[in-house]
Amino acid sequence: MLLRNCRLVLVVLVVLAVSPFFRIGTAHAIPAFSRLHKTECSTCHTIYPELNEFGEAFRKLNYVYPGKKKGAPTAGEEAAKEGKGAGKDADNEWAFLSGLPLILPVSLTGTLDLAYDEDAFQKQKLQLSARSLRLQAGGTFRDLVAFYITYNLYTQGLQTGTQINSLVNNTNTPPNNTPNISEMYAVWNQAFGSPLNLKVGRMEPSLSLWKRSNKVLTVPAYASTAYLVGNSPFSLDAPEDAAEINAVLFNRLFVAGGAVNRNGQNHYDGYGSASFKFGGTDYKGNEPEIDLDKESIWDYLAITWGVYGYSGRNGQFDNLGIVSNFNDFYRVGSDIDILYKRLHVKGSGVFGNDSNPQFSTTPVSFDSHAYTFEAEYYLGAPINVIPLFRYEYQSSLQGGIHRYIPGIAYTPLQNTKLTLEYIYTDAPEGRNRTTVAALAFSL
Repeated sequence: MLLRNCRLVLVVLVVLAVSPFFRIGTAHAIPAFSRLHKTECSTCHTIYPELNEFGEAFRKLNYVYPGKKKGAPTAGEEAAKEGKGAGKDADNEWAFLSGLPLILPVSLTGTLDLAYDEDAFQKQKLQLSARSLRLQAGGTFRDLVAFYITYNLYTQGLQTGTQINSLVNNTNTPPNNTPNISEMYAVWNQAFGSPLNLKVGRMEPSLSLWKRSNKVLTVPAYASTAYLVGNSPFSLDAPEDAAEINAVLFNRLFVAGGAVNRNGQNHYDGYGSASFKFGGTDYKGNEPEIDLDKESIWDYLAITWGVYGYSGRNGQFDNLGIVSNFNDFYRVGSDIDILYKRLHVKGSGVFGNDSNPQFSTTPVSFDSHAYTFEAEYYLGAPINVIPLFRYEYQSSLQGGIHRYIPGIAYTPLQNTKLTLEYIYTDAPEGRNRTTVAALAFSL
């Protein structure tokens, strides 16, 4: 036990020591935020749901509008304070004084897919399916407490990437292919007047630069955060019950660390992450000053580098809920995000080790690694189209898996997105080709 705890601490300390750069990836913006602050969706998104620089700053500040004076009312709260929007003689000052939003900040997000699939055995299948429907809520209570909730009303297929046969017996968090709360957490902003934020609840741990939803393509998640090893249900982007402390320091440095409470054992997982942003809009929403007479590449270039580490344990549940055949694992990763004018490039690499990923009575350890590289280019208004290409590699117990994913996205409206994606997978068991046309919308 002592050795185990020392390794956990060592992994987190190595992450902190390797670099002073921290970055958090918490929640995605929703239309409720647009209504609350009376601003366009394009304020935080280029093509939704991928966040732009201002949107990144908004989530780093736990949904406090960048540049807003602490404690000042939002546009929606100001309307409530002045009695606007509810009748000529209405007086909604009680809502502002109570810290309550005048309108419940709830949004709905759905996706529809048309998929054509050809697997390694030359079997072909055309399928039209309602992929997902989610209810979301988020906001702040007078900037002091932030909250975020995602409830899966319906999802078709396995959204977390968990592919083991016995979901009930082996998952440490509920699978996302049945109605359940995917995320629900609260954040105490600047606790006790310090720069630290305390975040508690069910969440995606703050590890990679990009949350699962923060991408242009609709279907495939990033292999570097979604990959699994053997029968273990752990992936870096799966929601877990956790407590986290994070902070924005010096405007461009973000630090975060937390502990995960895993079901069925008296052991806590631990993680830490870090990012630093060079150039561009900082984490508090301050835009760079541009000298129009002496333009340079740094006027339009923004580079974010992040590192993270996770150390944990899971195991196999029996019918009595007792865990056995423990698997001790860790992951260490690094991401880079480069934005130059309309060009956006992402790179991610992760490596790790599982001591018993098959949950076997005779443990066999496995070293894993995964990489993701993506480049996208925004063609600009009024076209509102982004062509992109992604390459992924991930190791598996059977061998290496390569994925080549070209795609194109189009937004006829700021809250509606159409994508066409082609996914070519070269795996040890054979090759798979999938073409997906998807519609996503939020309201």
